[in-house]
Amino acid sequence: MSALRELPPDQEVKPSHWSRLRLVPLIVLFLLAAVALAGGYIWKATNPYGVALPEPTAAPGEPLPEACTPAFEREGASDAWTADPAAAEAAFEAHDADLQGYYVEGEGGHLLLGEPHSENISQALGRFQLTADRVEAWNGYLSNMRATLEADGRELLVLVAPAKWETVPEALPAWTEGLLGPTVLDQLLAAHPELPIVDVRAAMEAADDETPLYSPLNSHWTDFGAWVAFDALAGCLRQASPALADVEAPAVTGVERTTDHSEYGAAGWTGEPGEDWTVPVYAEPASAMEVTYADGSTETLESTAQLDMLQLPATTRTADASTDHTALVLRDSTGNGFGPPLQAAFAETMQVVHALDRPADMPDAPALAAEIDADVVLLVMTERYLALVPGVGPVP
Repeated sequence: MSALRELPPDQEVKPSHWSRLRLVPLIVLFLLAAVALAGGYIWKATNPYGVALPEPTAAPGEPLPEACTPAFEREGASDAWTADPAAAEAAFEAHDADLQGYYVEGEGGHLLLGEPHSENISQALGRFQLTADRVEAWNGYLSNMRATLEADGRELLVLVAPAKWETVPEALPAWTEGLLGPTVLDQLLAAHPELPIVDVRAAMEAADDETPLYSPLNSHWTDFGAWVAFDALAGCLRQASPALADVEAPAVTGVERTTDHSEYGAAGWTGEPGEDWTVPVYAEPASAMEVTYADGSTETLESTAQLDMLQLPATTRTADASTDHTALVLRDSTGNGFGPPLQAAFAETMQVVHALDRPADMPDAPALAAEIDADVVLLVMTERYLALVPGVGPVP
């Protein structure tokens, strides 16, 4: 029977210097992995949206003339969300379950988009506010675009199409009375009054006293509402840029009412639309307009024709426009009704989707403006899209 025995000290096998060195790559790999992990946590902490947010890289531009941002205070405005936020939140939470569908029933037969649409009711009440970094993201996106365009001799104006609840707050459910705080648009204008944002709310509220600019069954402004907004924008352009001092909205002689454009039928609403859609009656006949689509095909329409967002990008050339100017228009569906007065005033327009909700598809505005030698770039956007983060899109 054999037995193991210990080697004499002089025969003992000792670890070599080289065998210890073989552990160095493994140690280095471990350290690099630890550094990468720590760096990832740090990056995520400083970039919670997954990408770096736009930051202003140019000096702030000059504020627009006062005519572009007249004072506006929403009817029924309150300080409920700052005076007693707990009570305001409790009032909201009591109705939260009713707000999570596609639409919410308001007063006077009005329907409004529900919370899944960029927290629409929370925005209406001022419950939703931008965090400081999101305010600065809008500042960076708009001020950088403006600086680049101005360096090329072009103007940038941003028209935030007011939500129905801005100028028709009585359309909101009755329980919201006393809960109407400042909106995200108010927040952005207060933080950065130098941004080229045209505020048409006062003009639209005044016009709405005589003729409805929003219908019960649609979240967009009516065709006449779009004309009122363009008229206010044109007034701003004349003050802001001497080169565009001849831009005017086409004259109207009155307003017609047609059947409301319901956008809630597919969502289960089964009522009968009324004659609530207001349409401007133009003083002059429409001009011929050639439209060129992305595939190169062309079509001749009247300048009063509306191009749906789904038809974009498209270029229009109006034969007898009131000016010889060219405009690049970045827009969403709220720009459909905005087309007729725009196309009557500008000899050429290029209309593209702003894609703020799809960052990968956002257009290069300065490059497109240079392509058509635009005199002005207009960003026409739905108000609730201010909840998006430029370059990121929707966030939880």
